[in-house]
Amino acid sequence: MTGPAISAIAAAIEQWYPVELAAEWDQIGLTVGNPSQPINTVLLSVDITEKVLKQAQELGAGLIISHHPVFLPEVSDVVVLQNISRIIHAAAENQIGLYVAHTNTDAAIAGVSDAIMSALGAETESSISDPTQKTGIGRIGSLQNVMQLDDFAKLVAQALPENHFGVTVAGDLAKPITRIAVCGGAGASLLPEVAMLDVDVYVTADLKHHAALDHLANSEIALVNVSHWASEWLWLATIAKKLNQEFTQVKTIVSEICTDPWVAHYESGSRP
Repeated sequence: MTGPAISAIAAAIEQWYPVELAAEWDQIGLTVGNPSQPINTVLLSVDITEKVLKQAQELGAGLIISHHPVFLPEVSDVVVLQNISRIIHAAAENQIGLYVAHTNTDAAIAGVSDAIMSALGAETESSISDPTQKTGIGRIGSLQNVMQLDDFAKLVAQALPENHFGVTVAGDLAKPITRIAVCGGAGASLLPEVAMLDVDVYVTADLKHHAALDHLANSEIALVNVSHWASEWLWLATIAKKLNQEFTQVKTIVSEICTDPWVAHYESGSRP
């Protein structure tokens, strides 16, 4: 059975996650591939790496839908560009389309941060960037039951896919948590806005030392810092479900390849 063309799949994605919601600098859409190519199998991933590309080849997938772009305009490192070139050429040679759905899926309803909310058993009420709307970067919601920060952080760890980065916490571990803010991926830029919200904790990835210290010096909102890859991987199941409902003849596979760069985690300060 011949499946839909890449262009039909792209049109559906862009209906769910409008391109106008993407950041101006973002590189979304079809990066590699023929829009008229029919597709029977789609592989979903956070990143497009050589391992993910090899997995697509082994599965016979004609299209990879990734969250992160293959490249961004500011990339200038020669080694990085060579790696990008290898991936693009290998995808083209093997007739594997590469489609990117990035910041538009961060902002749209049923996006990346909504998937985190759902995994934590919370319901999205509004967005961080616009507290009056459900679209925009980041999400605000409430837990079904009050829990201490320590238990909430453990809940976050259990909700995320296995990874070596783990979960780090800043704040009073006994603090009651009811209202939460989340942002999939790197969410440090939202800290000034989060500090003004009526929430108890902020869950995001890639928080740096000084950003966390500065936040805690001016706010009692706790921080839960997680793996970038893990925070965005949860959303892949959402788009897989949408694709399955829209294109019943297409097989969708969520890649379980962890593209986190971290391969081990050890507690420091321990002695034999």
